[in-house]
Amino acid sequence: MNNFLSTIYKTILLYCICFAVFHVSAQTQHYSELQITSDNDSYTLRGKDGYYTNGLNIAFRWRNKRNPSSSTIRSVSIGQLMYNAKNGSYSELYELDRPVTAFLYGAYTQTNFTKKENVLQWNIMLGTIGPPAFGRQMQEAIHSTLGMYKPREWDFQLKTEVGVNGSFKWSPQLKKIGSAADIKPIISATVGNTFTNTNLGAALLLGKFNSNSSSVFWNANLNSNQKESFFYAYPQIIFKAYDATVQGGLFINDKGPYVGRLNRAVFRPQIGWMYSNGGFLLNLALFYESKESLTQIESQFYGRISLGFLF
Repeated sequence: MNNFLSTIYKTILLYCICFAVFHVSAQTQHYSELQITSDNDSYTLRGKDGYYTNGLNIAFRWRNKRNPSSSTIRSVSIGQLMYNAKNGSYSELYELDRPVTAFLYGAYTQTNFTKKENVLQWNIMLGTIGPPAFGRQMQEAIHSTLGMYKPREWDFQLKTEVGVNGSFKWSPQLKKIGSAADIKPIISATVGNTFTNTNLGAALLLGKFNSNSSSVFWNANLNSNQKESFFYAYPQIIFKAYDATVQGGLFINDKGPYVGRLNRAVFRPQIGWMYSNGGFLLNLALFYESKESLTQIESQFYGRISLGFLF
């Protein structure tokens, strides 16, 4: 725990230094962004280490420099999602209550804003579950660095399957509640042999925020020098038709030594705080997620830290 807290303190210090450095560039016009997002159940400080235990995403996002008022933002990203049973130290197959796997992926995303500030986003993703997703190597490296136990479940991970997935997201702009509050209904769907689902939710924003086409909420604060600082609550319900991280590869017969049973309806509320000053952005969030597999003993909590630099 001491090693973990030391890491958290160092991370906060690094963010403060980055904030000071990039604050001076807040009045500069920016058309590109590098964003790093880290998910981990340890961020909740509950001493838990299981289920969706770690996620990492690195995204490069840009707006057309020749057309600063463009309504389109494009991005490419790479990332990894990592899943364990209730605890990553289990060494026997009978102890597992959720499949063990990682999902390594690359994605292209395009976000478009209409004149009425409606949002349409689509995405294409290519990735893999199983050993080529490097879950064992990543988790062992993290635990070794932090002085934690050696994970013992990876001999039971799901078998390899490459997946192609496409998704879209739609959010119509409603009449605003006031200058410091807004509700954003959000509908999304994903189709593919890794994930197939529909997501329904609505986000409540409280504080100082920009219109959709220049807001950090949509990763659209490129070429915007207006500061944002707001809290948000974003409850979602996800209806799942298939999830290869729970059920194994869709097109393979031998899916692995342990396969879960998909929970068709997952509740995932999220609360957090977002900040942007025109050259720097920060997103801190906490998630609750009901059981993804009906075999799970418990539901889960995890946290998110997202840091972006505009240039």
